[in-house]
Amino acid sequence: MKTITIKGKEYKIKFGYNSFCDTDLLDRASEIMGILTDRTITKKDSEFTVKMFKTTRELLFEGFKKFNPVESLEAVGDLLDDYFDEGTEEDTHGLMDVFGIVAQELLAEGFFGDLLKKSEKAISLMEERAKKNQKKSPKT
Repeated sequence: MKTITIKGKEYKIKFGYNSFCDTDLLDRASEIMGILTDRTITKKDSEFTVKMFKTTRELLFEGFKKFNPVESLEAVGDLLDDYFDEGTEEDTHGLMDVFGIVAQELLAEGFFGDLLKKSEKAISLMEERAKKNQKKSPKT
């Protein structure tokens, strides 16, 4: 479980099952993660920036719900402002830093992390079976 410490208070981030049921947060987070990892895309327009800010804030709002609920999206924004102010040159607390923490939690833990791990295992198993079947079948 990932945590963020803001003004001396530790906030635990947890994405539960309901975190993505009624929103398109997962789609938006996946889109952002894909854009950020694709070095050929250099999209810098205001729509992307706004989407990243909104998505990060909403992901934290959902992630905080279980252990340290925050009253509103605006309150999360205020916490992010405080978090940014606490950053240093050596330990930056910018938007990319926060999104990185949230993305790690999203991909590694909970229902979504479990789904990814099991999907990877299933793909590996299918590939292994296909290789075995190719070895068994006679070449004509």
